[in-house]
Order: sequence, then structure tokens, then C-alpha cells
Amino acid sequence: MEGRLEMLQQFTPVQYVKIDIANNFGLDKLTWDQRLEWFEQNKHQLRALLPKAENMAQFYAGIEAWENMQKGLPIGFTVSLDATSSGIQILSVLTGDKSAAQISNVLDTGKRGNAYRTVYERMTKKVGDEAKLPYAPVKSAVMTSYYGSEKVPREVFGEGPLLQAFHETMEELTPAAWELNKALLERWDPEAEKYSWVMPDRFHVHIKVKDEIEEDITFMGTTHTIQRKVNRPTPEGRSLSANLVHSVDGFIVREIQRRCNYDRDQLRYVRQLLVEGPGAAAGEPSEKTEMLLKLWELYQQSGYLSARIIDFIDSTNVHLIDAEPVHQLIDSMPPKPFKVIPVHDCFRVHPNYGNDIRRQYNLQLYLIAKSNMLEFMLRQILKLDGRIEKLDHFEQEILEANYALS
Repeated sequence: MEGRLEMLQQFTPVQYVKIDIANNFGLDKLTWDQRLEWFEQNKHQLRALLPKAENMAQFYAGIEAWENMQKGLPIGFTVSLDATSSGIQILSVLTGDKSAAQISNVLDTGKRGNAYRTVYERMTKKVGDEAKLPYAPVKSAVMTSYYGSEKVPREVFGEGPLLQAFHETMEELTPAAWELNKALLERWDPEAEKYSWVMPDRFHVHIKVKDEIEEDITFMGTTHTIQRKVNRPTPEGRSLSANLVHSVDGFIVREIQRRCNYDRDQLRYVRQLLVEGPGAAAGEPSEKTEMLLKLWELYQQSGYLSARIIDFIDSTNVHLIDAEPVHQLIDSMPPKPFKVIPVHDCFRVHPNYGNDIRRQYNLQLYLIAKSNMLEFMLRQILKLDGRIEKLDHFEQEILEANYALS
């Protein structure tokens, strides 16, 4: 990443407050410049616009922060930046699906894309007015289909040409992501009671297979049939796609927390140890060494080095790992630590750190795209051997994406 020209559009803390107000009014699908222009045109009437805001509570909080800023008062306010279609984003970088990356803003196209609307518009071109459905159910069909759902798309599009057009469109716009979805459905193990895998930060994922059963209960002389879920194998299942993506989603959140809200003293200590090299090793390895080596092994298997490893490096074990990947990890972290409040794929930060959180999110997508994380997880989930080749390689371009977080 050294020597890379900064292409990310950057903003001042004041501009991030303006953007947040525009977002909560309902304009997050516009470009950054359009949102800032809207704010300038409406800053004199923000309170009057409150009843029309899409998210009234956060819009109001933004107005309060803006007015306090004008008075020179501390605002104690955090701005929200949301991942755009995070499921498609994750699938695109896992599989090397460039088309999926473009429609979900993993790659910069010069505008703020909307993956769900892109699918909708492509379908409309295929079948005409028949595809002109309300946006909300179309979005629901697209989102859940990547998680293995056939029920929701069927409810939205019916059984006829519209459903066929939907499947064709998904395959055209997101070929590798769609293929992975189908493969996970086909590889369901009818004898499995649970699926387990380990992420590169040694977070253990355990997903129990659940089946629904009916039971009769009697209450006050009346028999009622109830449904409840039990842990047992099922002939088929649709949860693998969703759980695989959610496990990566959670991993990204944990890594962003570690990389943004780091311990300055520990980082300084580790950097000094890395500079001193093998000569820094003294005595027997400490109790941290076991975890250090486990995290290093996961890095070698997955191609992703978790920032968690920084907590386990000391003078007794620094010689057991290669310094360069750790140097690169530390160099990629923000100049100053800051707190992040994550809500799923939404990240709230102080306006001073808007540029930093966007860089870090892009960095996560870049690192996952460079890694072999999909192969690493599928070896554990499906007991697969052999290599899984990505459809395309576009890692470097991810760092320049302007709307991955929007």
C-alpha cells in the first residue's frame, strides 16, 4: 500500500455533521457533494423539515449538534456511516466478483450505487412493466436470496417469468457470489447437527442445526398445537450462506474495533520490539506465546493477520514471528486511536474520525480480498480440499472506493 495516491474523497468534521444530517433526512443514496449541497440549501430551515425526515430522532440530534457547533459549544455527537449492501460487499471480496463489487460500492464507479435498485432496474429491462414492483419487497428478495432464501423471492415475484428474470439477473450481476450461494445449498450435510469454524482472530463460530417440530399441549381442557425448534439434523438447510457472511461481518467489526481503538503504549512497545529484532528475545517464552503462535498459524492458513496478535507480542516471543507483516499491520492503523460504536454494519464515530473509519472499512475489504479466507472457511465448514480460485482480482482498487461506507 506504500506510495499509493490517496483517492478517497475526504471531508472536515463539520462536513461530516452536515452529511449525517442529510443522511438522516433520507438522502444517503446521493453523492457526497449532493448531500452537502442539500444541506447548504436547507440549513436555514432544518427544524421545519423535521416532520419529513426519514429518521426523525437522529435528524433532530444532528440539528442540535449543528446549532451547538455554531455557538462554539462541545457537541458530544457521533456521525453514522453505513456499509452499503454489506452482504453483497462481503461476498464480492470473498469470491473476487468484480460485478458484485461494483454494484455494492466496493469499487468506485463515480457515483453512490444501490445494489438492490440495480437488480430492480435490470429486471425491468428484461420483462418490462411487469417488474415494476414496490422497491421494499424487491430489496427484501435480493437480500434474503444471498442467504439461501427461495421463499421470499417466490412470494415477491411469483412462479412465472418474473422469478426467472430475477434469477437470471442475480447470476448476471453477481456471478461468483450467486454461484457460492448455490454451492452452499447443494453441499448441505443431512447428518450434521452443527457447523463450526474458526475465524482468523480465533473467534470460534458454532451454528447448531435447528428443525421445527409440532407438539400438542393441553391448557384448561383445550388442546393446542405449538411449534418449537430442536437441535437435530435436517435433510436440507439454507443457513450456511447467511452464517458464513455474518461470521465475516462480525469479524470485520471486531477488527475495526481493534485497529481504531488501540492501546498506544502497547503499539509503541511492539513497534520497538520489531525494530530491535531477534536480539530482543530474552528467557523462556511467556504465557502469551501459545496464543501468539495460534494467531500466527491462522494468519498463515487464511492470509489475514488479525490485529489481535499485537496484544500477545512481547520480548520473549517476538523472534517467533516475521516482523514485516506486523509492521504493515501497524502502519495501516489510524495515526490516533478513537472509539467506534458499531451497530451491525453501521459505524458511529466522532466527526473528527470520519475519514479514518472509511479508510479502515475499505482496508478490511481489501485485506479480505487479498486473503484466501473463503477457502480457509470452506475447508472447515464443508471439509473441502484443494484451491478455490477467485473470479477476478481487484484488491488495490478497493482502497479508492468512496461509498463502501456511506
